[in-house]
Amino acid sequence: MVSFDKTALALATSLTAAVTFSSVQAAEVEVLHWWTSGGEARAANVLKELMEAEGYGWEDFAVAGGGGETAMTVLKSRAMSGNPPSAAQIKGPEIQVLRRLA
Repeated sequence: MVSFDKTALALATSLTAAVTFSSVQAAEVEVLHWWTSGGEARAANVLKELMEAEGYGWEDFAVAGGGGETAMTVLKSRAMSGNPPSAAQIKGPEIQVLRRLA
């Protein structure tokens, strides 16, 4: 449960940063994540509710399967094509890979 709490905190922090520092003018935030099962989906929904309470729309972009590997493949593809989501759930080491793509 501790790692899940840390992941939730990291995702919430990245969402806050994406909304705060994004150059996107729309109030809609596209969020790529892989929290698709049971409690994970409920946790993502809590974050969604918090964002909506702040006046932002949450466009869910959940990618199931592979413990996040599939989602990271989709994220890399979107980033390389110049169409990244507003926010994404990212594991620490993957940040370095994505920085090199930028």
